[in-house]
Order: sequence, then structure tokens, then C-alpha cells
Amino acid sequence: MALAEIRVIDAEGTPEEIGYAVGHALADTLQAAAERHRSALERAVGWERALAVARWLLAQAEPALPACVAELRGMSAASGVPLEVLFSLNALQETQFFARRLQFEDTCTSLAVPPAATRDGSVLLAHNEDAGPSRHPQPYVLRARPKDEPAFLAFAYSGLFLYQGFNDAGIASTGNALTASDLKPGFPKLLAYREVLRARTLEEAIRATCRPERANGNNHLIATREGEIYDIEVTGQRFAVHYAGNRPLAHTNHVLAPELREVEEGDTLNSQLRLNRVNRLLEERSGELSVADLQSILRDHANWPRSVRKHAAPAGELAREQGVRTVASLVVDVTAGTLYLAAGAPCQAEYVSFTL
Repeated sequence: MALAEIRVIDAEGTPEEIGYAVGHALADTLQAAAERHRSALERAVGWERALAVARWLLAQAEPALPACVAELRGMSAASGVPLEVLFSLNALQETQFFARRLQFEDTCTSLAVPPAATRDGSVLLAHNEDAGPSRHPQPYVLRARPKDEPAFLAFAYSGLFLYQGFNDAGIASTGNALTASDLKPGFPKLLAYREVLRARTLEEAIRATCRPERANGNNHLIATREGEIYDIEVTGQRFAVHYAGNRPLAHTNHVLAPELREVEEGDTLNSQLRLNRVNRLLEERSGELSVADLQSILRDHANWPRSVRKHAAPAGELAREQGVRTVASLVVDVTAGTLYLAAGAPCQAEYVSFTL
């Protein structure tokens, strides 16, 4: 895959104004992302059925998260992509699950390191974003100054609300997909990423990940400037909270809390292998970890092509992960307020630094 250009978007104002700025800057990308999404869902569940699910979930989301929907309206107005299509882009997993077509594509790796485990006492957060061929791989960085909310700097791609980064209240966030059977009517999981970056406190951030109005679950890894690190595993109706303390904490795509395993679905072997590999690499340098070390871990190729840095699986591999590859990689120095982003494969692309 050719390396992608990183677009940087500066936006400010109301939610709709921020969405408009994103939609204007990414109009060509959003059109292409919408067409790729439509084609994939036409084959998987039928496009009209997918849009019906999107309209149903949109009606659930608007009263619960009006600011998110307002941002999407702004994106729609500027890009020309209908609101229900943009919303459907952000509800891919929910659409597949409600239609009982579990063609799950997202397989990511996240890790966080507290001050006691780093070389210089900084707080670090890192993530590989893996996605299947239905996602348009155009990465971008949004530097936003919302009205009456914390300013934030975040990575996203493909017109998604998968905003991973940090805000000026000292809250940093990333996360991973989980697969659980207890889906219910509500807002799609990707909108929770945007809600975390509205938080001014750690408690607000954690509560944003497990709001009762959610439809689906996800794993959220949150770090603060003070070095507090929490991982929140969320399903449609349950959640569990893990605390890092003074040790690095990593997560992939399976639940760690025993009380959530009865609702987990899918084959989690690859997720377990990636998690074990990352934990071993973190333990080897704990106390001396740096931004460069985390970048090296995110480039790791053990168990290639289904490694931490994922390559598209060749023909004959598990059908559920054919075409899944790492589309971007990021490290956040939460202490310094710097985001390092590699667009495309981190073993081929250089990390570029961005500040708020």
C-alpha cells in the first residue's frame, strides 16, 4: 500500500463549525470512503438494510450525544455526503452485528506506560490502527478548539469519529475493538472516542466510555498527564475497569475481565498472541521505555503477517482477516503534549510529530 499523506486540519467553534471544517478539508476523501463503505455493505448485508440500521441508530444517538451528531451534520454539509451515510460509516460494526453478519475487520493494539516505567518519567500512550479493505485509509490530524470544551489534537481516518490523541485538560485516549453478543439499541461505539476528548477530568473520561445509552462495547485505554492509566473494557451492557499502577498496560482485541468472557464472541487467538508479545517487549525495557521504544514495538513483525504491525493476510488465511493491515500508528507523549503519527505501515513510514 502506498504511504498516505497526513492532512492537518485546524478547526474551532461550535460542533457544527468543527464538523464543517473537517468536511470541507476532506470532501474528496469522504466521498471515496462513503463509496467504499457502501460497496462493502452492499455485499455483506445489503445497502438499504444498512441504511435502515443507520437511521435507527441515528435516532438513538441524537438525543444522547447531540454534539457528535451536530459535528456529523457539519461534515455532511461541507462534503456533500448524506448524514445517514456518514453515520453509517461510524456504525459499521453495529450494522454487521445487528444484521448478524459478523465480518469483523478491526484488530488493533494499544499500550500505555506510566512514569515509573519510562526513561524520563513521562507518560506515554501508543496504538496501531488496523483495518480491513472496506475502510478508506486516508489518515488526518485534527487540531480543534471547540467552544466551551477542551482543545484537542487527535488522529482519525476514513471520516470516522475514531479520534485518538489528547486534550489540553491532560486526558489522552486510544482503544481497541471488542466483539460481544449483548448489543442493544443506542449510539455506535466510535462516538465514545470523541466524547472522551470532551472530558476535563479522568472520571468524566471513564464515564464517557460506558454511558448507558451505548449500543455496543469497545476497549478504551486512557492516560492522564499525572500518570494515571486506566483500561475500560465495555460491552453493550457491561464494563470492567483495569488500573495500570506503576506497570505498563497493553490491550488488544479480547477481554481480560473474567466477568465479561461469557458475552465475548469470535476467535481471539491472534489477539492473545499480540498481547503476549507486546507485554514481553514492554517488560524487557520497563523503567527505560521511551517514545522510540514504543515505536519499535509497534513495528514488530513476530508472527508475520498477523503480527503487531499487521500486513494483509495472503490467500488461504482466515477469511475474517483477509486484507486487514495496519493503516496508521501513533505514540502520544502525554507529558509533553506531542503526538507522533506514522501514516500507513510504521515499518515503512516515519513518525511525524504534531503539537496542540
